[in-house]
Amino acid sequence: MNPSSDSQPAPQTPEQFAEFLRKRVQEAISASVHHASLSQQYLSLSQRFSALAEQASSGDASFAFQSLHQLEREANTGTPAAPIAAMLSTAMANVTHPVVSPSNPAISFADVPNPAMNGQAFYSPPARFAPSEIGAAPVISTTLPIVEAAANSVAASPTDKSPIAAASLATRKKPRRTVSVRSVLERARQAGLETTEKVRVKAKKSDLKPQLLSTTEELTLEMKRISKPAVISFVITGLVLFILALRQMEFFEDVPVPPIIASISNTIEAVEESMPIELPAEETGEQLEQPAEEVIEESEPAPEPMPEPMPEVEMADSSLPETPDGTALPSPKPTAGADLEAIDNRSDAGRKVMLEKFGGSAASESAVGFALEWLAARQRVNGTWDFVDVGPCTQKGSVNNPIGGTAYALLPFLAAGQTHKEGQYKKQVQAGLAFLTSIGIVAPAGYDLRGVVNKADDDTDPNYAYYVHGAATLALCEAYGMTKDRKLKPAAEGSVLFLVNSQDRRGGGWRYNPQQGGSTSATAIQLMALKAAEKAGIKIPDATWKGISFYLDSVSVDGEGRYGYEAEKKTYALSVTSMAILSRMYLGWGRDDGDMRAGVALIDKSTSTENYYTNYFATQVMKNWGGREWERWNIRVRDDLIARQETDGLEKGSWAPRDRADYSQSGGRLLTTSLATLTLEVYYRNKPLLSEMPQSASLVDSAETEPAEPATK
Repeated sequence: MNPSSDSQPAPQTPEQFAEFLRKRVQEAISASVHHASLSQQYLSLSQRFSALAEQASSGDASFAFQSLHQLEREANTGTPAAPIAAMLSTAMANVTHPVVSPSNPAISFADVPNPAMNGQAFYSPPARFAPSEIGAAPVISTTLPIVEAAANSVAASPTDKSPIAAASLATRKKPRRTVSVRSVLERARQAGLETTEKVRVKAKKSDLKPQLLSTTEELTLEMKRISKPAVISFVITGLVLFILALRQMEFFEDVPVPPIIASISNTIEAVEESMPIELPAEETGEQLEQPAEEVIEESEPAPEPMPEPMPEVEMADSSLPETPDGTALPSPKPTAGADLEAIDNRSDAGRKVMLEKFGGSAASESAVGFALEWLAARQRVNGTWDFVDVGPCTQKGSVNNPIGGTAYALLPFLAAGQTHKEGQYKKQVQAGLAFLTSIGIVAPAGYDLRGVVNKADDDTDPNYAYYVHGAATLALCEAYGMTKDRKLKPAAEGSVLFLVNSQDRRGGGWRYNPQQGGSTSATAIQLMALKAAEKAGIKIPDATWKGISFYLDSVSVDGEGRYGYEAEKKTYALSVTSMAILSRMYLGWGRDDGDMRAGVALIDKSTSTENYYTNYFATQVMKNWGGREWERWNIRVRDDLIARQETDGLEKGSWAPRDRADYSQSGGRLLTTSLATLTLEVYYRNKPLLSEMPQSASLVDSAETEPAEPATK
């Protein structure tokens, strides 16, 4: 546009404004035509450069070199160069092979023939429209020198009849060239390209826009490009691995091992007279999965037929006549110096003897009777108990584990002498044992009764696995030891074998997973199960006992009777101290061994009775110890449990949790009732582990120094 138009006065009337717009339109048309002319000049210049490129490729580089200089002078000076033409025929007659080079300036540039041009001259074509035809000459503020030079070349016309132009049309003699196979092939290729049909491609507007890809799009395109080779490689690799796996696969006719097996070492120590676990005829290897509060409407599973029992003998009334002060009237007393080892402590007569000797009462036995009635009423039709199922009662547990619930519910029946062969609860015990002998997992390491697969359990990382397996093993071994029923032997031996193989090889204890570093509570339960197995005639390797002893040494806090939960956390607690001292007694420690006296003194000074779990272990320690310490402890714990038992309604005979400990929340009323009942059965459940303390002797009388006050947790 004309810059001077900006300084003109603004139009005042519509006519002036219209005239002003018409001038602007004319100026725009003139400028567009002028720019089109310039484009034509640039096209002509590009053709001349292309001709020089072909000349240089044909071998006459010196001529192309000089022609290039002429075009550069034309672009820089604005003066059009003379047309490039062939030499006149008269000049060709005199000059046969001119040599043109920068070192031979005698021959001028115009005298050299151009074989690539075939005698044709190249001119810059003029613009199709002159500015005068439009009526207004455009004013361009800035122009490039090469544009001006191209515009000046419009004066040259291909119709010019000058002698030089006429000479350019003359036929020029081509130099002779040697013919080679390579040149023939190259000419054939070029001829093929010339005859190739041209394809017109119509581009869309969207195709002409610049397409900028983001990093994500580039990665996506790259992934698409390499995805096909990757898939092919993956498929081939998978086929190769599958073929190799087929070669290594072995097939057996035996029943396959269930998918859940113990993740422990393959080293299995042989157990004497070990028999393989007999798989039940029904479906095996699946943990019981049923929602809480749900009763399965099906007939009671019939356990394997047992040998025909002796005629049922009704259990005599276990409650002893009671005096006004709450103590039991004397029953037939054993003769002086009677050997307790000769007494069947779980028989009717044996229980009465042990109750009188160790401080039981009619009230305590009555509480045990009510508790067994409540437990029998809570058994489900399939023979199981579960912590989350306490019927219409309140305070159910949170752990859905029928293996653990059945094991802990069976223990009070077995402690009272009730088996699947005799007793008023023979039917309930038989159904519970049938469940434990069929529900476990047959694994290479033994019979797995951890029962950790329960869909109704909210705990995603259950830590009760070995508490469950230990209790189930204890119930099986006690039942097998009491009845010698060989149908129980495979399950009892298999569960013991699993415990032996899953013991921590370095630390000697048990915890939540096979061969994991131990905890005192889990280790104490496994130890009790192993001792019941040994009593039933199942041999335990000596290395297992040594490992447990090593673990107890590792959790000793100060050598003064205090023990911690694990080797890394040596923090004193009364519960784990009671478990550790009881374990020491099971392993053969006497009254004067190690820190036995100091540990018993710590328990003796404790006054808390809120935790049923702690009382269960501490009561066993004090009963084995005997003397005045046991008398004080027994009166306090026994009377407290009797007073806290439910006496009315559907909950009659049970105990409700009194604290918010883990066992109370997970086990609920079922576990609390089982532990409280076992605590009141301590008088006759097991025989003393220590020799009888002399009459009137006590811990304080025999100790040289008074033990320090226990540390609080």
